[in-house]
Amino acid sequence: MKYVFDFTDKVVLITGASRGLGRAYACGFAQFGAKLILTGRDELKLKETADLVEKAGCTEHKSIVCDVLVEADMDRMLAEIAESYGRVDILVNDAGVGHKIPAVDVSMEEWHRVLGTNLDAPFYLSTHIVKKFMLAQGGGNIVNIASMGGFSGIPGGAAYSASKAGVLNMSRALAGEWAKDNIRVNCVCPHYTETDMVRPLMAYDAWMKLNNSRTPLGRLAQPEETVGAVLFLASDMASYITGSFIQIDGGCLGVAY
Repeated sequence: MKYVFDFTDKVVLITGASRGLGRAYACGFAQFGAKLILTGRDELKLKETADLVEKAGCTEHKSIVCDVLVEADMDRMLAEIAESYGRVDILVNDAGVGHKIPAVDVSMEEWHRVLGTNLDAPFYLSTHIVKKFMLAQGGGNIVNIASMGGFSGIPGGAAYSASKAGVLNMSRALAGEWAKDNIRVNCVCPHYTETDMVRPLMAYDAWMKLNNSRTPLGRLAQPEETVGAVLFLASDMASYITGSFIQIDGGCLGVAY
């Protein structure tokens, strides 16, 4: 076994690739030979990601505008992938949303928006990609982007915490079901990371001071600091790891202050 990242000729589908963590993961895979399928809702932002992965060394990539809340969009995307590549080796379910709303003010429409994006879509894409591609090709790899919010309740984020806890246990269940088919399923769990989703919170000094005081490393993560865990779990170096997770939390889970 070569102890290096090598995704030469691997077809990698990344949802939420138009910005933030998904864009960082795309740029990471781009450096190691992957064929990238970039999906997201914003066509202009996807173009920016496509330009970045080219600069990072990716010679083959495809962008597909897709809203993971719309089942027909996901079906159209899968049909396009089947026509263009005929396989998916690695799926990274990154697309996600959150909010900061008191639970008593959360409408069912908003609840379903968060659960639909963060939990329903990863289940739909994972099961359909396994059925359509991975079983026939003899295996595959799924990395779900959960969150440290899946381990603890976030005040004002009941839907988010519920969805990410669901991703963790869904991933464990799928890992057990598909291990016999040479399909691994794991999670990466970032803490608060400097992305568009978190930037509104960063405007509040009190929140920043509280978060930093509760984080042993004393700061937010940068998107690039979460890439290594995703690449590792997607690689052959993690060939005996399934149903597991890696926390990227600056020490929060392991250290009590």
